[in-house]
Amino acid sequence: MISSHNDWDTLEECFVGIADDVHHPPMDSSVMSFSYAGYDPNEVKDLKGRYPQWILDEANEDLDNLAKTLEREGVIVHRPEPTNISAEFSTPDWKSHGWYNYCPRDLLLPLDNLIIDCPSAMRSRYFETMAYRSYLMGQMEEGVKWITAPKPRLLESLYTFEDLTQPTITDDEIIFDAANIVRLGKDLLFQVSNSGSKKGAMWLKTILEPLGYRVHLAEGFYAYTHFDSTVVPLREGLVLFNGARLNENHYPSIFKNWDKMFFDDVVDIGSVLPNGVSPCSPYIGLNLLMVNPILAIVDENQMELRRQLFRKGIDSIGLKMRHARSLSGGFHCVTLDVKRNGELQDYGLHNVSSSS
Repeated sequence: MISSHNDWDTLEECFVGIADDVHHPPMDSSVMSFSYAGYDPNEVKDLKGRYPQWILDEANEDLDNLAKTLEREGVIVHRPEPTNISAEFSTPDWKSHGWYNYCPRDLLLPLDNLIIDCPSAMRSRYFETMAYRSYLMGQMEEGVKWITAPKPRLLESLYTFEDLTQPTITDDEIIFDAANIVRLGKDLLFQVSNSGSKKGAMWLKTILEPLGYRVHLAEGFYAYTHFDSTVVPLREGLVLFNGARLNENHYPSIFKNWDKMFFDDVVDIGSVLPNGVSPCSPYIGLNLLMVNPILAIVDENQMELRRQLFRKGIDSIGLKMRHARSLSGGFHCVTLDVKRNGELQDYGLHNVSSSS
């Protein structure tokens, strides 16, 4: 049964992504908004077709090693079902094809006996959760609530590139990725960004607040996409912040009473895409996975981060994720924790505002 309330309770069951088939999505407005908002279109126009096989082989080697490491820690590991990534699909408004099944984290939000299929701003990800359909069907048959958010139209009018310091999506539709949301027991922190709209937060409130959850907006901290390389809860009372984006005077104040680690000294593992283009920043090095409150899986290159975690009582396992920047996903992104052993708790965070 799906039961996952935060990112630090002892991990019992999770998905690890696959890189069997990865295609550059069609370079439309949704991709420019989501992955390449800081680039001139001419810099990315040659990103098309299937990724080179050697990249996929190395990525799968790293993912398989992650899965085996988690199994050695007693975690039950699932993998997405392979799907036809290159198959073209359409709505009445546009055509696209798939991207990959590399990042389970992005589009499924597991909670307490509940999972939400999230409405991405990226057209190529419209049917990505089909790779988890058999698992979700089985969970539903066991009594888990399986909710799919309204499918957005993703019209051209949704995307705007006038001010890249602000989200590149308008508030016309219900949009959010699961990776926009930080789970803190009964409190959920929702990041407004290129991958999450205020209407998305509004819809989530209508679904979850009657169930006892509280949804807090985090706005003005990081406009690009996901929050899990900016705000990384390590255990109750301790949070890791990306020091290049947040500081002592500027952070989500829901964490006001928590011990805060500010860190930005990451090692850039680089991108192998043409001209060094990357769909994510070097701060993917902060994208770690907590196995339990005293053990993290961290990119093996991030030795200073591992030392800082150790000073806070957190051991780490250093692993490779060689193409994290080329494929836009670190250890948190490429996993989805569907079961952790803790109970749903109220950490008393509703008494502080989620913006500062």
